[in-house]
Amino acid sequence: MKRAWLSVTRKRGKSAILFAVILILGNVIAGAIAVNQSTQNVEKQIKNQLGSLATIEIDYEKLANSDGGASMEEIQPLSEDLIKQIGERSEVKQYDYLRETAIAVENFKPYRFSPEEDDDNVMIVGGISPWVYLTGTNLLKPLDFEEDTVDLTQGRFFTEEEQRTGKRVGLISEEMAQENGLTVGDTMVLDGQFVDYSSGMNPEKQKGNDYSIEIVGIFKNTSLEKANNQGQDGMASSFAFDDRPFNRIYMPNDAVKTIVEEERAGQQAAFPATDFGSDEEFFTPQFILNQPEDAEQFKQEVTPLLPNGYKVNASTDEYDRVGTSMNRLSQISSYVVVIAVIASLIIISLIIVLFTRDRKYELGIYLSLGERRKYVFAQIVLELLLIGVSAMLISLVTGNMLGKMVSESLLSSSMLEANQAGVEQFFVGVPKIDQATINEAFRVQYTLSYIIAFLATGILTILLSAVVPLLYILRLNPKKIML
Repeated sequence: MKRAWLSVTRKRGKSAILFAVILILGNVIAGAIAVNQSTQNVEKQIKNQLGSLATIEIDYEKLANSDGGASMEEIQPLSEDLIKQIGERSEVKQYDYLRETAIAVENFKPYRFSPEEDDDNVMIVGGISPWVYLTGTNLLKPLDFEEDTVDLTQGRFFTEEEQRTGKRVGLISEEMAQENGLTVGDTMVLDGQFVDYSSGMNPEKQKGNDYSIEIVGIFKNTSLEKANNQGQDGMASSFAFDDRPFNRIYMPNDAVKTIVEEERAGQQAAFPATDFGSDEEFFTPQFILNQPEDAEQFKQEVTPLLPNGYKVNASTDEYDRVGTSMNRLSQISSYVVVIAVIASLIIISLIIVLFTRDRKYELGIYLSLGERRKYVFAQIVLELLLIGVSAMLISLVTGNMLGKMVSESLLSSSMLEANQAGVEQFFVGVPKIDQATINEAFRVQYTLSYIIAFLATGILTILLSAVVPLLYILRLNPKKIML
């Protein structure tokens, strides 16, 4: 250790050269590692915000584009056994399968995102009546509340007795409650009407069933409020935004089941000449995964189990859709780290070999005096670490600044622009994100993992660079050197 210290301090020129080389290479490695870890942190942060919800739905886009494939009439409903089988997978923390239906109402007022009339409670769009949407659940607390996409602001969730007996109790949105002057404890009446759309733009209507539902809770769509505000500033907000979540009523599954049966019977009795399709029930399974990182594996392994015409949607898909620039930046930084490490190994190894050859006489004296070769090699390694660690500590600061400047420049250039053309899909209950949101979340900063990763990479590179000098030292013959 003493000899190593004296060698570094007395041979200032050679030490300065090696210090400068490691400092420059260290800046490249530190900057690339900082960018790489920052992109990974952004992906993790955004996906955690999106949640870990997955659903199995009919792939309408695939059906529309398929030639000779499955048609809508050939799609079979998911069996409860298959849903339970998928729900028992290790990636799934909790699951539910929703029994859903829509009720056309007459005087009851659904919430309208972009109302066109102030007094008339009927949306006049080609004679289409307003609708409310019943969502049945098997859980006491629906998964949307578990994932915090909606929050219960008043009242309570379902009781075990209500679930067991299929009692007609429901959770409604604040907007629907305000529209109809309802509070917790009230009993609202959905004055249904049967509608036959087979006649075209002027559908035939008849008085339908009335459904009394006791309100046990009122919820707030926290995630959709952000999308609501964004939609008002964009093009045709009513086209880009779906107001169904505000008109959803959460109810026990068996309660929705009885309403579905009554609706079918009433619709068929009102219009006996019209074929309203199959009586088979279509479920919408929901799965809360243990963590957002499980989404990709869940999709890959569950998709082959599904009948033709279905797909798996995950809340994290929203990031995959617009996170192109971050993925590219992560790839670029990974390539830079690998190339910089390889270049460092070659350059530092060559420099050390050249310096070691100049010290051949000095090393021969050590060996001729009886010094063991491993201690001579240890001295060379210590010299490297004294210079290398000092250079790396400085490049830890400057490399972070370099990574920040380069990444910001790339993100602002056209090189990493994501192609976002086409119709954007809206995953119900999940906040929408865009490229600007992802770029704003990007921060190159010091973290413990970044410091450890850089120091570990740098020290390992320096130690590997000493392998070639080790081979040179092992071949030294002190007799030949001293003659």
